[in-house]
Amino acid sequence: MGVGATMQSLAEILSSDSGSLVLGIAALVAIAAPFIDRYFIRRRRLAFRVLYNSKIGLSPIDLHDGENGSAQADPQLERTARLLSRMSVVVIRIRNTGGFDIAPEDFEIPLSFTFGNRIVWDARVSDASDDGLRQHVRDGLEFFTRETPQRPVEGAKLSRVRAWLPKRLAETPAPEAPEWHGVRFARLSLKRKEKFKLVVVLRESDGHDGEISKDIDHHARLAAGRIKDDRKQRRITWPVVTTAVGVLLTGALLATLIVSWSRPSVDSALCAAGKLSVEGSSAFVPIIDSIAAEYHGQCDGAAITTHATGSVTGVRALAPVDAAGKDELAVLSDGRSGEAGPDLEAKAVAVVVYSLVVNRAAGVDRLTTQQVRDIFSGRVRNWDQLRPGPSVPIGIVGRGQESGTRKTFEQKVLGGAEDRLTSDSCRKPERDPAAATTRCERGTTAEVLTEVGAVPGAIGYADVPAAKTAAARDQQVTIVQLDGHYPDVTTIGAGYRFWTVEYLYTKGVPANGSVLKRFLDYLASPTARAELQDAGYTPCVAKDGLLDPLCTRPDI
Repeated sequence: MGVGATMQSLAEILSSDSGSLVLGIAALVAIAAPFIDRYFIRRRRLAFRVLYNSKIGLSPIDLHDGENGSAQADPQLERTARLLSRMSVVVIRIRNTGGFDIAPEDFEIPLSFTFGNRIVWDARVSDASDDGLRQHVRDGLEFFTRETPQRPVEGAKLSRVRAWLPKRLAETPAPEAPEWHGVRFARLSLKRKEKFKLVVVLRESDGHDGEISKDIDHHARLAAGRIKDDRKQRRITWPVVTTAVGVLLTGALLATLIVSWSRPSVDSALCAAGKLSVEGSSAFVPIIDSIAAEYHGQCDGAAITTHATGSVTGVRALAPVDAAGKDELAVLSDGRSGEAGPDLEAKAVAVVVYSLVVNRAAGVDRLTTQQVRDIFSGRVRNWDQLRPGPSVPIGIVGRGQESGTRKTFEQKVLGGAEDRLTSDSCRKPERDPAAATTRCERGTTAEVLTEVGAVPGAIGYADVPAAKTAAARDQQVTIVQLDGHYPDVTTIGAGYRFWTVEYLYTKGVPANGSVLKRFLDYLASPTARAELQDAGYTPCVAKDGLLDPLCTRPDI
């Protein structure tokens, strides 16, 4: 499904009666999702951030005085500096950022930190929320080797450090002792908003000669919770996205409700009980069906049905209707009908603009009136006769004799009748194998657009709103400019010729109080005018109640 079709489907959902409910539910879910995750699914949250990770910074070179190092440092001090140059300090802030306390049993895997190849020299707890927390964390702090966790005896860390350094300075081998690989918090508990800092002194392993590494890894698993590194936290997270989507949906919901509340309601004086059938133009029946549905929604006693039979067929069906049924049938005609007798009344409803449409494989988006006449007469049979490019045979998809759209096309563009029918399939001239051009006919505007989109090189015609919808749905249809004018009501004054006025025919003057009379009045209401404009048609009745000048032209 293309983007156009998706947007069209979305618009249909939002314009339906359940659209507000759908928007409301979607907005509620989007906004509530982060809170549900935070307070019900992953309730506990522990965050840490590495605030400092660098070597102590004393280099033996810094101990020399002068450019050439002529003044030598004390050998004992230089050996001390060499030892310290392999040492580094890491400061990590750990805090409870969730809405719930964290107990030791909440950890499925205790929180621990490792530092690559660096060896843990010492560790301290600082900046705790209170002294009780500091002591609690100290009591649960463990060092561990690569293979086996081990808890050093209280004071063993400092005594080992103090014993090791003088012996290294005296170049005496240090006694064998475990090399701590990482630190672990056993039995850690943090109340809401509690925090502390872990300060770790490290040294590079004996076999390492390069730059001091800065690797830090953490390992932990918190039941019904999450542990995150603040420095790796993305700015755009899924809670931010879902909340933003929820806000947008809420805005759309408010806009929908405002539009709904501001939409003019049907005056009760325009409502009537009874039935009415509206037939005729396949191009205009869809919008009339939408308007009738809106009318019925506020006038329960009215039952209005629509049928796309074609303009000519519709007018012919209205002519023999007797007096008893004259107010139960109205007919739509693209332009004034030559079939209408003196007993039929015509009411101008809207300006309808049409367009030539071609399959995208044709490779054109503009034609002149003369080129169109050459195509439909068979003088031009291939698109390569009109533009540079590959050979693509032209296929014509027209409307039947009952179509008002065809009548308008013949009168306004061709200046004569369309050629004979040569095909039923629109793919080849099976009706006349010797015919130079394949020409088929379809009964409705929608069927024409479907065939034009399906047959490479095909050309046809349709009202602009329907053509735009087909192009938006990615039906491989291109709207064509005619004589340099884009098909739109605003280009009529500049010379665009393919347009007409839609008329609604009745058998005589409808009786007061009938559904037909009230529906005709409703077509001039602000609500109906707004629907016509939204669908791409220009209402003949303006806001001031006067007819649009285009609807009063004598040539229409």
